[in-house]
Amino acid sequence: MMRNRIFHLGVAAAALWVALSVAAFGQATLAMAFRGMESHVGQLFELRVVEEDTGREIARFSVPEIASPEFDLEIADLRLGASYRIDFYADASGNGIYDAPPADQAWRIALPDVQENTSLTFIPNVDFTDIAWPPHLDGRIADREYRNGMIDVETGMSVHWQNDRSTLYVGLVSPGTGWLSIGFGPVRQMQGADIVIAAIDNGELVIEDHYGNAPTSHRADDVDHVIQAAGSEADGRSVLEFAIPLASGDEQDVELEPGSDVVVILAYHGTNDRLTTLHTARSTASILLDE
Repeated sequence: MMRNRIFHLGVAAAALWVALSVAAFGQATLAMAFRGMESHVGQLFELRVVEEDTGREIARFSVPEIASPEFDLEIADLRLGASYRIDFYADASGNGIYDAPPADQAWRIALPDVQENTSLTFIPNVDFTDIAWPPHLDGRIADREYRNGMIDVETGMSVHWQNDRSTLYVGLVSPGTGWLSIGFGPVRQMQGADIVIAAIDNGELVIEDHYGNAPTSHRADDVDHVIQAAGSEADGRSVLEFAIPLASGDEQDVELEPGSDVVVILAYHGTNDRLTTLHTARSTASILLDE
């Protein structure tokens, strides 16, 4: 099962963090000191750390209200030699969700080629960046977490989605405890579709990247391009969340264009977690990607 790492937040005890020695076991820690945040006290604050080469989110933090103009944040388990980006925003609009600047104030910090434990101090500025804040892939779908959603009448499945210029984020809910799947851009029935299929088996997520190799069959891709995923089961339903690239460059994947209508195949099994078991229900629908 894919898990997100955790941030630790505390009230500042000193003016600055002191850089620490090189971490053991090929990992490092980033200590961030936020200062001068007076204008954001009482606002929602969220931050995420993304590994640049994989696109994986390795940590996320959210606090409903900033309590102090000075606070410190520690981000652990950074890989030595890896590069990261740190995206964060303060909900200046007060509506409880991310809005592109200037409605909210958002920033991006690059952290290239981590070689040791590091400290950074951030003071608010007007160099805002639209960080296209994505859903939290934790196997739970919160209200307003995704920009788009639909319920498929034929299968009873619900689909939630949003995208930026490079990545598609999907939340899928089925009315059963077996496997569930979605396929993008089929040419004929399943043929040519880029398919993500998964099951939550004894609490563990099993997920595979497939392609439709014939009208009525599919097989695993030679290269798995699922960036990140999580899933859960509760109350007779299964929930799957995942991220995939819009254009992986793989011939076994479908290239998706922002702003385009995409035909999707939806399917699930009511009780069986074996990914090769014939579906309980299946349908075809379409979704409109964000510009």
